[in-house]
Amino acid sequence: MNCLEFRRRLGSEPASALDAFVTHRQECPHCAAAQSRADEFETRIRRAVEVPAPFNLADRILLAQTTEMRHDQRGRRRGVVVIALAAAASIVVAFIALRQPEQAMPALAGLVIEHLNEHVVSATDMESPVPKQAVMDAFAARGVSLASVPDGVNYVHKCPAGPYATVHMVMPESSGAVSVVYVADKPTMQRVDFRHDGMRGREVPLGKGSLIMFAAAAGDFDAIESGWRAALEQGVAGNDPVLPGLSGLPASREPFSGPVFRRALVAAP
Repeated sequence: MNCLEFRRRLGSEPASALDAFVTHRQECPHCAAAQSRADEFETRIRRAVEVPAPFNLADRILLAQTTEMRHDQRGRRRGVVVIALAAAASIVVAFIALRQPEQAMPALAGLVIEHLNEHVVSATDMESPVPKQAVMDAFAARGVSLASVPDGVNYVHKCPAGPYATVHMVMPESSGAVSVVYVADKPTMQRVDFRHDGMRGREVPLGKGSLIMFAAAAGDFDAIESGWRAALEQGVAGNDPVLPGLSGLPASREPFSGPVFRRALVAAP
């Protein structure tokens, strides 16, 4: 089963026990994260409709019906209004439960996540750590020198995010895969934690750019941020270094090269 087939099955049967469905979820962290979001949505719906009935509701309904038959038209109208208000209050409670506010997502993080939704990294692309020299080369092409490379980078690629030049990495951690993107030419103003579609994110000003993390859980964000802060503490962003073989063409504007990833009709972060 591939990612597209998984997403179709997830949309029609979120709790499917099909062997291929379960196997793909175990092997693909992005589809596993998609199911986590779907499960969370189903849970929120169940909680919204699980509104406890008022005490002695049946007796109160019978009493209202008896009273309505004995009172005049004005009294009957008042009873109808009370019931309508009670129903409206229940609807408001359910709506509020479904619309819990989330922290605002910064604009730069929005551009990065839009790219992540299009750039789907398969499980086979991150089976083992990439050489640290490959990570250093990717940053160097963006005009950034690293003092060191944190352990656990299993995928790296130079990607654009809107008009900005980035290094896209994936770091499998104990709480699940974390997409780590360094935007080399756009420093953010402040450190922000946010939520988006049931996922957790963090945007951090780092060096002369910004580090953005996105994952199903935020448990490893602090450690990842600390590692990259140490790696970038001596990094210096250059002014559009020229790539070998591309005279006069700056690294931040290089043509999008043959990727080591795949695109899918259904994208995952």
